[in-house]
Amino acid sequence: MLSDILKIKKGLTCIIGSGGKTTLMYALADELSEKGRVIVCTSTKIYTPKHIPTVEGNSVEAIESAFRNNGIVCVGKPAEGGKLTAPDIPFADLKSYADYVICEADGSKGLPLKAHAAHEPVIPEGCDDIIGVAGVSGINKKTADVCHRADIFAKLAGLTVNDTASPKAVADVINKEGLCRRLIINQAEGAEYMKLAEETAAYIDIPVYAGEIRKGQLICLHL
Repeated sequence: MLSDILKIKKGLTCIIGSGGKTTLMYALADELSEKGRVIVCTSTKIYTPKHIPTVEGNSVEAIESAFRNNGIVCVGKPAEGGKLTAPDIPFADLKSYADYVICEADGSKGLPLKAHAAHEPVIPEGCDDIIGVAGVSGINKKTADVCHRADIFAKLAGLTVNDTASPKAVADVINKEGLCRRLIINQAEGAEYMKLAEETAAYIDIPVYAGEIRKGQLICLHL
C-alpha cells in the first residue's frame, strides 16, 4: 500500500509538486480510511470531488454528519469553475476532526514538472509532513514545454527555458528548493521511464520513490 510505503502517520500531510498530486491524495485517502477518519482538502484549489461527500463551509456538525456514513470527507470553500479552495476551518483544527488530513498544497497547471514562486507551496499551519511529486514524463523534455514556472526552474538549474530538463537539472531544482521530505517520481511506466527516475534519484538528497501512483505501485530508490 502507498500509505505503508510512504509511512504516512496521523496528522496533516501536505502534497506538493506536479505530475500526480491529486491522484496521490485520493489514493492515500482510500487506503487510510481503512485505519481511521480522513479529511481531504486544499490550501490552493482543487476540483470538487464527485466521489466523496463535500462539506462547504465551517460547520463542524456537517463534518461529523458526513463521517457517519463515510470514511472520507472533503472540506473546502466553493470557488469559481466548480473548484474548492482552502476551508474556513483552520487546518490545525481539522486534525481534531479526523485521524488523517491530506492536503493538496500546490498547483502545477497540469504540467509534469514545476519550480516554486516565493508564495508557493502554500503549506498550512500545523503541517506534519510534506511529500513532493514530480512527473518523469517531463524529464529530458524542453523546459518551457513541461515545467510550470519554467523561468524559475531554469534559473535554479542554470539553464534557459529552451534547454532540456535533464535528470540532474530536475534534481538540482528539488535540492535547492528543499521543500519536501520525501519525493515520488511518478509516471514511471516501463523500463525507460524507470531508468530516468533512477538517474534523477541519484542526484537527490532526500528519500526517493518511483513508480505509478494510479496503480498503487511504488518502489524505494534510496532512503
